Amino acid sequence: MNKDEVSSIIEAALRSGSRTPGLFDLPKILHLKSRLQSCNSISDVLGIIQEHRNLIAKAFGLSDEQINETLGKLKALGH
Repeated sequence: MNKDEVSSIIEAALRSGSRTPGLFDLPKILHLKSRLQSCNSISDVLGIIQEHRNLIAKAFGLSDEQINETLGKLKALGH
């Protein structure tokens, strides 16, 4: 797994959102970032994003379509 590519895809998606995380979401987001950085496979990354999909959508103002597009790009890296 190329961690730089994975980070680039995720960061681009988060920048495309309509918000930045608020004060109360920030600790959860930082913990999530740490978990994502420790992943060793695309499958693990996808699982964490799916598990925390609602938090990511709310904190960054992302639509389901934007999240699905990002998941698709990540899945393509794994194949």
